[in-house]
Amino acid sequence: MTGSLFRKFMVLALAAVLSTVELYTGSSAAESFSEGLKNHVSGGVNIIMRNELWSTFQQENTDTDRTYDFFLIRARAFVNLDWEHVSLRVMGQGVKAFNLPEDGAFGPGPLYFTASDDKTGPGNFQFVEAYLHLKNLNGFYLKGGRINYEDGGEVLYQDSPQLNWLIKKRLSERLIGNWDWTLVGRRFDGGTAGYTNDIFNLNLMGAVVTFGGYDIDDGLWKDLDTVFVSGGSITLKENALLKNTQFQLFDYFYFDDRAPAVALAGDDLKINTTGISMVGAYPAGSGFFDTMLWFAFQLGDFGVKSQKALAFIGELGYQFAAAPWKPWVRVGLAYASGDGDPDDSDNGTFFNMVPTNHKWYGYADTTAFSNIIDAYTQIMLKPFPIVGFDVEGHLFWLASDDEVWIGGSGPFNDSAFGYQFRNPVEGEDIESFLGGEIDVTLSIKALEYLTFDLGYSHFFGGRGVEVIYNAEDQLDWFYAQATIPFTIGK
Repeated sequence: MTGSLFRKFMVLALAAVLSTVELYTGSSAAESFSEGLKNHVSGGVNIIMRNELWSTFQQENTDTDRTYDFFLIRARAFVNLDWEHVSLRVMGQGVKAFNLPEDGAFGPGPLYFTASDDKTGPGNFQFVEAYLHLKNLNGFYLKGGRINYEDGGEVLYQDSPQLNWLIKKRLSERLIGNWDWTLVGRRFDGGTAGYTNDIFNLNLMGAVVTFGGYDIDDGLWKDLDTVFVSGGSITLKENALLKNTQFQLFDYFYFDDRAPAVALAGDDLKINTTGISMVGAYPAGSGFFDTMLWFAFQLGDFGVKSQKALAFIGELGYQFAAAPWKPWVRVGLAYASGDGDPDDSDNGTFFNMVPTNHKWYGYADTTAFSNIIDAYTQIMLKPFPIVGFDVEGHLFWLASDDEVWIGGSGPFNDSAFGYQFRNPVEGEDIESFLGGEIDVTLSIKALEYLTFDLGYSHFFGGRGVEVIYNAEDQLDWFYAQATIPFTIGK
């Protein structure tokens, strides 16, 4: 959204809100407008400061820095105006990076640097969200403007914390996400509309994808040239079909005719993804058993080739709620198809769209949900009410050893396709076993408005990494983060 369009939207949105206020208060209202407004306004600030230290993969005979560190600051401020049938939300952010590497060998450092016009310390102010939300209209709702969107996360529940955790942490943003781990994030200029009742939720959406992710200079100030997502979902709410279980049928369309996409695929990308998911959390003994199942297939055009791909995810877990430290143990398998014959007219590699991949396939962000098999386990512990300790392990294979290793989380500007295709060095062939990753995170809520997070990841490179990064096939990443959230009002 350009600056002029944004200002026009804000004027119209504010006029709509003020008209609604006048309609519901009237000139004879007992309280003044200013006093009444206070009861409908909330806001807040969220500040994140993070230092990252990387020791990455590296290729021989390249003049790159394998080891580097950088520092990130993001401060977001938001204001909500909320009535029974209408609300308005505006959020802005200031972002600043320090000490980005000029010649990083791998990882987010060189991505931030190149996407931000080769600056080692880029910074900017950006509008993150600005939308009008009409709601509680006999079940119908409508939201438009600059919106956030998390596919799979359309429905949450007031009295089901375990189910909500599964939806937010293990289901949503597999295909379309806000990508908020990066300094900038991602948003969508468009809207959603739908209908909801006690049984189901129907949601439709259509939007242009914004700049964002690693692009600090232009992120969120621009829309990507004709990268468009649309579609929707039908969600059967918990207990509608099976107790403590949610089912969802979804369908999303991705269109991209930017120059990098056409250069890679030979023509536009027109890919339709249809799928189904199930999440459930069930009391069992002194704890809870949980499951998440997700399946999707794709048809359409990957440039000059016909898209024919599929993917599935299955997870099981059990939380020992009455045991010391409340251990929660989970296992899972994620599969996204690869192309078994790159020389034919079909593309069999699953396309990951615009997701938030940081949540899923190892926190070091080496892998997209394309041509991958990921077998993983999670152990989450709560030694104290203010302390969380998690360990996660992954083993990675290529789904097809005729297709290369793919990384990324989708487009973030018009210069980069958004996914990296990592070919073996000359003289080597593709190898399927990539290796393993272990992620350790510690979270401490030191004060009501202060949380510290520490994380360490190590990637044990296998033969599949060695044939690409032949100088160094091991990766280490450490980060320390402080978060200061503050809210006022409702």
